[in-house]
Amino acid sequence: MGRFSHAVLGFATDESGAVTVDWVVLTGGLVGLGLAATAVISVGVEYQAREIADLTGQSITGIHRWGVNRIANGSFEDIEGMIAAGWGFYHADGSLAGWINLDDLRLEVHHDGYHGVSATHGDFMLDLDASPGNISMGQVLNDAVDGQIYTLSFDAADPRMNNGVDVYWGGEIIASVNPEGATMQNYSFQIEGGAGDGSNLLMIQGTGPQDNVGAYIDSVSIES
Repeated sequence: MGRFSHAVLGFATDESGAVTVDWVVLTGGLVGLGLAATAVISVGVEYQAREIADLTGQSITGIHRWGVNRIANGSFEDIEGMIAAGWGFYHADGSLAGWINLDDLRLEVHHDGYHGVSATHGDFMLDLDASPGNISMGQVLNDAVDGQIYTLSFDAADPRMNNGVDVYWGGEIIASVNPEGATMQNYSFQIEGGAGDGSNLLMIQGTGPQDNVGAYIDSVSIES
């Protein structure tokens, strides 16, 4: 019988001061067993995760990002380094943090309340008609898992009621919406990792008259 087993028996029968010593030994043994079990479970979980990742050809980080928005700067709150204007902010080179500018028009972030439209998250929103011209912008989800279903959602409004939003995934159009009025409306769609041309490129494009005021969007999100 080992020292740890003797400690257990001693703790159960001994009423002398030696109980204190046995209690210390017993407690240390239990802590040691707990740490050992945790280490075994941790190694096993990591091994299984890597096995799944190898089978799917995807990264572990891509598999585990459940319930996390995969879109960077989806609420257009990152305006660091942008030039201030009366209506909002812009970069001289047309860029916007987190987004790819897919044409030569600058991406313009507007203040909450501009033209009577309220941003749904934070203090800013994006106008899909630049100065002037309907913009096209996108993001590539590099860690999207092929075959995995994701939920794409965004809010949109159009105070002039003559503009729209076209949405493409993997080079294929998946939605064309025409919000009505200055109140933001929510739109939600299901997309599949690797669908279309396999690029996992989300593209958002403004439609309608090119007159400096387009549809406004906010809270762009893609989640598992």
